[in-house]
Amino acid sequence: MNKNKIEYLVETDILLDHLKNHSNSLSVLEKAMSSGICFTTVINSSELIYSVNSKNEKDILLSLLNALKVLGLHSRYSLYVDEYIGKVLSVRDAIICTVAKLNKLLILTDDTKKFENSGIKVLTSKDL
Repeated sequence: MNKNKIEYLVETDILLDHLKNHSNSLSVLEKAMSSGICFTTVINSSELIYSVNSKNEKDILLSLLNALKVLGLHSRYSLYVDEYIGKVLSVRDAIICTVAKLNKLLILTDDTKKFENSGIKVLTSKDL
């Protein structure tokens, strides 16, 4: 990881907001990309791909994902998810926390409630 730039693990809500941004102002994702390096996971990208309704939407989404570093899920992550039992509500969120912790990434999301008891550093759009 690059120690000179902030490194973000971008959650699905921020990616969706970027795709829906039709204003002239920068999206949260664009702000994060200008100040650091943005990662997401195969979970986040799968959630987005699963939700597209047309080839055009999929092409736009794939273009976005090509601009990010998409992290796969290594089996070692499963060894640490139990650390988040009782701290997050789902295995999905426990995996996100584990990926963030093991890769020393800050989670970027506006849905901070689901990570508030995780002990993982979370940034929101207001922090950028």
